[in-house]
Amino acid sequence: MGLFKRVRDLLEANLSDLVSKAEDPEKMLNLYVDRASEELRNFALQVNQAVADQIALERKMAEAEKEAGDWEEKAKSAVAQGRDDLARTALERQKAAREAAADYQSQLTDQKTVVEELRANQRLLENKLEQAKSQRDQLVMRERRAKALKGAADAVGDLAQGRAWAGIDRMKDKVDRMEAEAGAAKVQLESTVEAQFDALKRTASDQEIETELARLKEEMGRKE
Repeated sequence: MGLFKRVRDLLEANLSDLVSKAEDPEKMLNLYVDRASEELRNFALQVNQAVADQIALERKMAEAEKEAGDWEEKAKSAVAQGRDDLARTALERQKAAREAAADYQSQLTDQKTVVEELRANQRLLENKLEQAKSQRDQLVMRERRAKALKGAADAVGDLAQGRAWAGIDRMKDKVDRMEAEAGAAKVQLESTVEAQFDALKRTASDQEIETELARLKEEMGRKE
């Protein structure tokens, strides 16, 4: 039963403790389940061998019982023919066959007990393996959730400390400077245009004065 104890001890291991000590918990759990499954398959081979031995004993016992019955018929035939010597030989063979059948029956009783125990242990181990697989799946999902929550917490922490916004702030400052420069250029352009219009206005005003001066000179010339 060394294999059974090995499988049982493996399946009774505390998975939470194993996970806490593993660098890669998911990989470790998968290896654990694979190892337990392999050990259980080996144990199933032992169970199958025990069943095969039981079937062989049943066959041998049936053969011994049939042989005992055949020798009894031969003994009867010898008695009917007055051959007591042959009858005695047949009865001796019958006795040996019956003893063999009784021995096989005893072995078969013990073997059936072993097979029943092995099958019960196999079912126990299979149930434990299913529980281990379920626990493995739960632990893997918990680890993934924990990683996701930690990643989210780290991201929020970065935002809270402003590290994630540093680049955006620099971009904002750059855009603010560009807008200020554009505004200054616009003011300068508008000032230049206004100066040009003022010059035009002054030119027009000067022309009006010159025209008025010429008119006055003309009127005064006529009066002379």
